[in-house]
Amino acid sequence: MTTKQILRVAIVLFFVCLFINIAQAANVQQSTGEGSSKEQALYAAMRQAVEKEAGVYIHSATTVIDAAVLEDKIFSHSQGYVSSYKILKEGKTGDGYFVTILASIDQKLIKDDVNALTILRKSVGNPRILVMFNPRAEGSAAIKGKNFVEEISDGIEEALSDRQFRVVDRNAAAAFSKQLEKTHDINTEINKAAAYGLKYNAEYTLFYGTDGEITKRADSFAVNLRVKARLIDNTLAQVITNKTTDSAGDGRTAEQALEKAGRAGGKEIVEPIIAILQRHWMDMQQNGSLYIVVLDGVDDPEEIAKFTEMFEKYPRVNKAREVESGGGKTTFEAAYRGKRDELDRDVLRTAKILNWKLKKIRAEGGRTTWKKQ
Repeated sequence: MTTKQILRVAIVLFFVCLFINIAQAANVQQSTGEGSSKEQALYAAMRQAVEKEAGVYIHSATTVIDAAVLEDKIFSHSQGYVSSYKILKEGKTGDGYFVTILASIDQKLIKDDVNALTILRKSVGNPRILVMFNPRAEGSAAIKGKNFVEEISDGIEEALSDRQFRVVDRNAAAAFSKQLEKTHDINTEINKAAAYGLKYNAEYTLFYGTDGEITKRADSFAVNLRVKARLIDNTLAQVITNKTTDSAGDGRTAEQALEKAGRAGGKEIVEPIIAILQRHWMDMQQNGSLYIVVLDGVDDPEEIAKFTEMFEKYPRVNKAREVESGGGKTTFEAAYRGKRDELDRDVLRTAKILNWKLKKIRAEGGRTTWKKQ
């Protein structure tokens, strides 16, 4: 081999290595697919690209997942993982077509879904909780306006933190309480609390109020305080449990007595709620929380069947079914092992595979409404 030939080979190798490095950094995969039509060949090429990318992640993460599960939950959604592609070569074969593509793969989506397939384990961690005071449930005139509510919050947060529960920053909760105090929409308090909790990525809201009496003694004050709390599942805007506890406090001033009773009441109200919360959370992680998805602009039986089939195959979807259709709308009920924003993502991914364009027009608790454009 001459010097010129060696130099030529070296240049070619340099550019090949450079291309490979760029492709890896950009999560790009080259693949070829065959099929009886060009569309089928393109889909096969996308699937092969996704298999390559998923294979790299699965092996690097030393994750063992059954091949049938990958087939059902990952590879059947190949189009949803391809963010863009370029056709390098295409043509006819003896009995169909072939397509070679350069595909950009959304590695984060693949990682998320592979992780979701292995996430259901005995230790699921604890949920995030937003602790909020309901200013309308402040009770009797005797305690109204007294500065002791922070002590209740301190007691609640301390009891939750001691048990390894994550609590949303108190300033966020205080902002909601101020908003609630200025409105008169009493019937929607639970929905508002749930929506505010979701805003801060909290799975639950502990919404509490208080009532009580102050007794004046010769040189001190005694307080009997009642703390009432509702635990709300934020995804469904549904009350899980209602609990009430009584606590007492005394002090040289009414404020001191209220502060003592408030802190004790805050700690005590958590006790009867913890066991119920943990059972509910574990059940949600294992079986999925119930969500409602409304598609406005979809009521064709064939489209409904395709959406249900594709959506149900996502790792976090336990089951999905059509519960109502007609008048241009279809309502689905889904048991989903995740948060609503993750559910929204999977709805949009399913729509992309079906070549739909969806726009979210309403969301409250565990119900979302989408408009097909």
